[in-house]
Amino acid sequence: MPIVLVLCFLTAVALGLYALVFLRALLVNDKGANLVTTAVKGAHTLDRVLFERYEDIKVFASDRTLLEGERESKVARLRQYQEVYGYYSWIAIMDAAGRITAATDPVDQLPENRSRTMESFETVKGTRRVHVEVVRESAGTGPAVVFSAPLDDSRGEFRGIVTSRMPLDHFRAILEEEGENQEEGDAIDWVLLDREGLVLLQKHRPPPAHTKVHSVSFMRAAQGPERSGFVEEVDESDGTSIVTGFAKAGGYREFSGFGWIVLVQLDRAHAYAPINKLVRMVGLIGLLIVAPLTGFGIFAARKLARERQDLLVARQELEKSIAELARSNSDLQQFAYVASHDLQEPLRMVASYTQLLAKRYRGKLDEEADEFIAYAVNGANRMQALIQDLLAFSRVDRQGQNFERTSVEALLGYALENLKGALEESRAVVTHDPLPTVMADERQVLHLLQNLLSNAIKFRGPEPPRVHLSAERRNGDWLFSVRDNGIGIDPQYRERIFVIFQRLHTSAEYPGTGIGLSLCKKIVERHGGRIWMESQLGQGATFYFTLPARDLSS
Repeated sequence: MPIVLVLCFLTAVALGLYALVFLRALLVNDKGANLVTTAVKGAHTLDRVLFERYEDIKVFASDRTLLEGERESKVARLRQYQEVYGYYSWIAIMDAAGRITAATDPVDQLPENRSRTMESFETVKGTRRVHVEVVRESAGTGPAVVFSAPLDDSRGEFRGIVTSRMPLDHFRAILEEEGENQEEGDAIDWVLLDREGLVLLQKHRPPPAHTKVHSVSFMRAAQGPERSGFVEEVDESDGTSIVTGFAKAGGYREFSGFGWIVLVQLDRAHAYAPINKLVRMVGLIGLLIVAPLTGFGIFAARKLARERQDLLVARQELEKSIAELARSNSDLQQFAYVASHDLQEPLRMVASYTQLLAKRYRGKLDEEADEFIAYAVNGANRMQALIQDLLAFSRVDRQGQNFERTSVEALLGYALENLKGALEESRAVVTHDPLPTVMADERQVLHLLQNLLSNAIKFRGPEPPRVHLSAERRNGDWLFSVRDNGIGIDPQYRERIFVIFQRLHTSAEYPGTGIGLSLCKKIVERHGGRIWMESQLGQGATFYFTLPARDLSS
């Protein structure tokens, strides 16, 4: 009888070990799949951001001000681009001889040596195409991606280049955000490599100078047939065992990219922690219970493993659907952004030449011709305003800043200063109660206030506009109101006015693009709030919006 019990116990132990090995393999596959998903998302986002900057330099090169303007106007335009796009540490123009003629920073503060700059210049001059390269020895801002494009006059003759610099550190936030989405959080580490294995960026520390990686994950990503996957390997820096998900960037649309490789790593001990805990528990229970109960536990473990596998398959399918939806949404936003980008230059030419026609031939042709030219000028101007508003609408999510302590009362002062001309012309009076400090994107909340005030001035009645702003704390939110004495809005349109391109009046009655209130709605929703309107026709309107009353101590 004791021999039978011993054999039963040993059989139970063997089955238990088998179950634990089986569960460990499942767990590693689960963690590895999550790491691969994070690496693929990071690589795709890097490619898309590089493509956007690739399109930016082509827009800069088509700007006639940068080709024909005076030095002061060129510098002003370059600094305007630097401020609007927000990615560039430096933008400059070189003439056909390779001399820097205009830059966002003084020439004696250039972020790299002269020989490197001239190499880029000669490459663009020889190919007459956009040139993109990674500069590792860039002083001050660290490694950077340099974009250069030729400046050609109307006869196609080479007049110089425009060049911009985007610090690689901009990609740090992208990779850190993808890593934070994992349940392991800070335990996730990541590395960005070039196609030769040189370290470009590393989490929590600057990249070591001229350090090459020769890991199994890098070799599989750089030379293997698959573009993504995961491996168990040894960390070259400290010899610890890790699980690494890898993905190789493949470019975006016509931009072929650099072939960068994203590695997302997790300490294997951390990956095995749930199973190791289970091993200790099973060992203790095995010492305290008899073999039949151990066998039952093994049976239950195998059943749970099968259920876990089913759940894992369902989860992977769900994550695949979510990733496809996110990629589709990203492509739609990219389409709106690129379309608006690409329309700006031809529309600028149409507007310029129609204005030139109006200036040169007004009064020299018949009245009907003057009227047609005026229609063309007006239409081009309205289309330019529409494209600018579309770009602003698409950038609410794409280029929003981090939420910081923001004084709404100070932003109201800036908005009133920006609208000073309209306020004086309409004899408007704006009053307000004390306004709070909130955690918000300062630029977007300023845009929100300015849009609401501008609408109150625009849609005024026979009396001078009277506008009052107030705020009160309610149910964990700040409730803001903007009340005016204007023409009012029929209540049946309270939802329609927030839909993009929906207008209640013709452009002849009240100018505009129909995007302002939809932009306000998108800004408020990005901050976690909501916006609505209460009004009666002819009795003014009150716009309400909420912003979360977040903790200001962080």
